[in-house]
Amino acid sequence: MSFSNADTIFALATPPGVSAIAVIRISGVSALRVPHLFGVEASVPRTAKRVFLKDDRGIILDDVMLLGFAAPASATGEDVLEIHCHGSVAVIEDILGVLAKTEGFRPAEAGEFTRRALDNGKMDITAAEGLADLIEAETTLQRRQASAQMTGQLSRPVGFWREEIARLLAHLEALIDFADEELPEALRQEIEADTAKLCAALETALDDQRFGEIIRNGLSVVIAGPVNAGKSTLMNLLAGRNAAIVSDTEGTTRDVIEVRLTLSGIPVRLADTAGFRETADNIEAEGILRAQTEINTADLVLLVIDGSQPGWAETADKMCQEFGSPYLIIASKSDKGLVAADLDEDGYFSADLTQSKTAQKIEAALHSYLAPLNQANQTPIITRARHRDAFAAALVRLQHSQTLSWEGDIALIAEDYRRAASALGRITGHIDVEELLDHIFSRFCIGK
Repeated sequence: MSFSNADTIFALATPPGVSAIAVIRISGVSALRVPHLFGVEASVPRTAKRVFLKDDRGIILDDVMLLGFAAPASATGEDVLEIHCHGSVAVIEDILGVLAKTEGFRPAEAGEFTRRALDNGKMDITAAEGLADLIEAETTLQRRQASAQMTGQLSRPVGFWREEIARLLAHLEALIDFADEELPEALRQEIEADTAKLCAALETALDDQRFGEIIRNGLSVVIAGPVNAGKSTLMNLLAGRNAAIVSDTEGTTRDVIEVRLTLSGIPVRLADTAGFRETADNIEAEGILRAQTEINTADLVLLVIDGSQPGWAETADKMCQEFGSPYLIIASKSDKGLVAADLDEDGYFSADLTQSKTAQKIEAALHSYLAPLNQANQTPIITRARHRDAFAAALVRLQHSQTLSWEGDIALIAEDYRRAASALGRITGHIDVEELLDHIFSRFCIGK
């Protein structure tokens, strides 16, 4: 992706197709002279004006509203003009056509308006990511988290921690410059105490059960268990439709089947997987391998096991020991009689998968699992894997600095602080961001 601020850019900022109103956004040095391209002499900075746009023959194109924003008091930090026209395909094409053939104007690339806002100091990368998440938000909880990130939920603490590291680094640099001077004990204790506080703050941010990523990406719930336990029946029950084939034949499900739900304001990706058993069938074996992969990356596993069969509890316990994810044990086929089990009563619940009320019972269990995400006093700080990686990298460097000797390794201690600050800087975009920016902004729509 190649961005250039020399041109004036334009794009349709509303969805294509017929609508009552469409908005065309224009940003750049020539944005406020656009009305003259359509035979309009009105000046539009800091105003909203209703005018008739005309083509080069003086024929009226449309009755529109022009909104002008002069730099730097605009969304992009440049001169910006918005044309609010009628959502006619012909009107939109004619207006865009005039702009496209005008020297110095070009269609915007994906995310370029927001990129210019970042380049001009109107936002940082975390705010841009929050804006992208807000555009894609499907639930109130996602919207709330995205809005919080847009308004500094992440950038404020990161900025504070970077400033603290810079302050401590300044002390260290001074000590390096005056290496012959004796290190004041009070200063050493202050640096060590403040470093310990920074480490504790980063550890707290990282110890969040990945709530932010779960809210943003959705909860991954995998239905797993032995063959013919009722996994596909449960899938259909929770989905409210026949998403998976149900059969008494063992090994019917051979691939991962997905449906998407919303529970407690959280998007849920529900996956039905192949049943576990020894098999010589290569296709079924591949399905079992994919099931194991899904389990390894799941946020929660619903282990469905036939509770009417002797030894089901032992089988469930053995399988759960191999899970790396939290799990709920569902003893199915309770209508056939549940074999007594030596399990903690909170470790499982029985279910008759032929009854619609069973779905409510299981959904209630999922609601309990999701409840902490809705009851948090504030939205999570970390919402992406790259944030978590940067926090972890900063923490590792600060912790490493605490293992070094003040007498002989002060330059190495300072280097650890620089690397910690650099790791946090990657979150907000202060350093090493060109490739990262291209990745982020490529996901925006053209008019944003």
